[in-house]
Amino acid sequence: MAELARHSGKVILLSLPFGQLFFEIAPEGSLLALTNVDAPSLELEVSPEALSALAGGPGSLREQAMKSVKITGDADLAQLLGRLAGQIRWEYEEDLARFIGDAPANFAVRQGKKLISAGKSAATDLLDNVIEYVSEERKVLLNKRDFLIRKNELSVLRDAVDRLEKRIQFLERKG
Repeated sequence: MAELARHSGKVILLSLPFGQLFFEIAPEGSLLALTNVDAPSLELEVSPEALSALAGGPGSLREQAMKSVKITGDADLAQLLGRLAGQIRWEYEEDLARFIGDAPANFAVRQGKKLISAGKSAATDLLDNVIEYVSEERKVLLNKRDFLIRKNELSVLRDAVDRLEKRIQFLERKG
């Protein structure tokens, strides 16, 4: 908040896929919601894809999403907000507990994590099965073992061609 307080009075426009949010930085460094502003100090435009990655993606995906946010205006303030956003971690279980209670929130979060894990596992299994089908059944792609064999055969062939070229050059010079 102390770092934000240095930007007191500046207005931030956050353009999201579902609407715009306006914030003014208060003298103590908190953010005050505004209804509308003519000329914001900083505008952050977040695409639907970036919003999805920011909301639930892992760290590397979140960092990539931060880079895809379109920034217009005060560069110092944008850099500060980017650094602060990287340090923020949403305690969604705590927020959910305010509405439905501690035990149901804990249960919902555990079940949500299981569902996400199962979805990731299913996607990984599907990808592995597609790769196996394309490389083993249909023979459209080489599997790693066959690729390494072909690579080695190609290397041996390339060496033989090089030796043959040198032999031809030797015979041309000699003859």
